[in-house]
Amino acid sequence: MRIAAIITCHNRKDKTLACLKFLLQIAPTIDVYLTDDGSTDGTSEAVRQQFPQVHIIQGDGNLFWSRGMYIAWKEAVKSDYEYYLWLNDDVVLYPFFMKELLECEEKEGNGAVISGIIESIDKKTVLYGGTDYKGHLISKSEKPVPISHMNGNVVLVPKSVVDKIGIMDPKFHHDLGDVDYGLSALEHGIGVFTTRIPIAAGYSNDYCRVRRWGTTLSERFRKLYSPLGSDPRINFYFRRKHFGICNACIYWGYLHNINVLPDSLISAIFGDKYKDK
Repeated sequence: MRIAAIITCHNRKDKTLACLKFLLQIAPTIDVYLTDDGSTDGTSEAVRQQFPQVHIIQGDGNLFWSRGMYIAWKEAVKSDYEYYLWLNDDVVLYPFFMKELLECEEKEGNGAVISGIIESIDKKTVLYGGTDYKGHLISKSEKPVPISHMNGNVVLVPKSVVDKIGIMDPKFHHDLGDVDYGLSALEHGIGVFTTRIPIAAGYSNDYCRVRRWGTTLSERFRKLYSPLGSDPRINFYFRRKHFGICNACIYWGYLHNINVLPDSLISAIFGDKYKDK
């Protein structure tokens, strides 16, 4: 079975090396395509030394997650694998992770996309995987659970899905690329499910992309439109693509309004909804 792992990284050498070590211990025959997005901490050099079999694609530091994954995946599809594994380098894989992904895909059949449930390091909380149509994060279950919004931490994509809908949309810069791919699959009649159990541990990202606090108006909008913000242009594209022009226009206005209004008023209306946790 030919499987390609798709990873992107930037300046966290130790985590990247640890991730590759666990991955290749568990699945030694897997081919790895790693986008190093302009790391200055010696990541590429260390990977070449310790894992010379890894295919490294160099970025300029401006790809971020979605475009880094797109570049790595674009390279991997040239070799026509049976499965493509998305992998974030900050997760700690469990020894059975690949077995669970493949069993869930086989159980659902018809080339389903499987998103792995990621729990906290202390194993007390589910962090990622995906949400159902009501926005509820899926926990473990006796069978794979259908999801609407997919998290891209650890995801298995069969070749049949790539043949039908292609790879990630390069329009997305940092976030939304995973959600977009899951929604695109659903719109083409492809099932998207979580695993039955957690297959890795990780850390919660509590950074709010929508709004910054305690800054000037110009600084708030600069961050909003940055790759690590919630760029209204990319959000407009995403929402028009999946939910229609009216939804896209409404959300465009919403993003700008909550960034124009002062901190005190936003806090009074929304509490700590848009604050870093």
